[in-house]
Amino acid sequence: MPATLSELFATQFQLCNIGSGQLVGVIAEHGQKLDYVDAAVAGARSVGASAVVLTASSLSNPTLPGLEHKAGPDVPALLAAAGECDMVIDVTVGGLIHSDVRTRITGAGRRMLFVAEPSDVLERLIGTAEIRRRVEAGRDLLKAGKQLRVTSAGGTDFVADISSDDLPITCQWGFVDEPGRWDHWPSGFIACFPKDGSVNGTIVLQPGDALIPWQRYVQQPVELTIEKGFIRKIEGDGIDAANLRDYLSTWDDEAVYATSHMGWGVHPTASWSAFEVYNPRTLYGQELRSVEGNFMWSTGSNRFANRETPAHLDIPMRGCTIAVDDTVVVRDGALTL
Repeated sequence: MPATLSELFATQFQLCNIGSGQLVGVIAEHGQKLDYVDAAVAGARSVGASAVVLTASSLSNPTLPGLEHKAGPDVPALLAAAGECDMVIDVTVGGLIHSDVRTRITGAGRRMLFVAEPSDVLERLIGTAEIRRRVEAGRDLLKAGKQLRVTSAGGTDFVADISSDDLPITCQWGFVDEPGRWDHWPSGFIACFPKDGSVNGTIVLQPGDALIPWQRYVQQPVELTIEKGFIRKIEGDGIDAANLRDYLSTWDDEAVYATSHMGWGVHPTASWSAFEVYNPRTLYGQELRSVEGNFMWSTGSNRFANRETPAHLDIPMRGCTIAVDDTVVVRDGALTL
C-alpha cells in the first residue's frame, strides 16, 4: 500500500535526523500546495518535532519576461522566522533554489529541503546511503579534477575548466542531515559550476533528451555552439531549435545564454520515461535530472559568478560520455563510477 504524504514526510524527517525538541519551518506561498504544507506539519509532529508555517504572498519567478519580479516586504520577516528553525522545508511552487532566500538560510547554518514532486515519485525515489556514496565519489573526483569533457555519438564535444581549488559543487542525494545543507527531495545527481567563461565546444541535443522546465522531450536535433561559456549559435530546422532561439531572445538579456552548472545523474531507479508516464505539468522534472548516467547541464543563473536571471533551463541528455581528466565517469550513458 502506498504511503500517505504525511508518512513520507515523517520518513524524510527521520533521514534528516529531525526529532523531539526540534523545530521545522515550512515555507509556502499563499493558497498553494496546501496538502504539502499539512503533510509536512503532520510528519514533523509524528517524529516528535514542532512545526511553523511561513507563508509569503508570492515567491515565484516569472516564466516569461514582462512581469518584474522583486522580493516583497514579507521576505525579511520570513528569513527571521526561518533562522529560528532547525530545518526548513520549501514547498513553494517554483522553489527557492536560485534565490537569495535560500542562500541566506543555508548560509546561517540551517538545513533546507525543497519538495515539489507528486507523492508516489517522492516515495519511489527516497534517498539512500548508496545514492549518497555515488554522489560523494563524484564530488571527490570533481574536486581533484582539472578538466571536464563531454562527448557523444551525436556530435557533442566540449571542455570546461574545473581546476579551481574552491570549485562550487552541488551534491544532491535527497535529504539534509548536515548544518547549512540544501537538497531536493527526490535527488540523485552531482553537478559543478565550471570556471565562468571556460566552456567551449559543441552540444548536440538528440531526440529524447529533455528540456526542463518545459517538461518535454526534444523532437529533432539541435546543435549549440558554446564559446567562452556562452551559447553563440543555435542551429536546427525543427521546432526545438526554433523554440530555444525564441525563448532565449525574448528575455533580451545576455545572461540567459550563459552555461551554468553541469554534472550527471546517479539514481538507480529514476526513469527517463517520467514525462510520458505522468502528466508532465505535475512534475518538477527532478526524476529526469537524476536518471543514472544522464548528463545534465543548465543555462542562466550562476550565483558564484554573480549572474542572476529568472530564465533558467536544465537539459538532461542521454548517451553521453563524461570524463574528469582521464577518468570516465559515464560512458555512452552508462555510469561507471
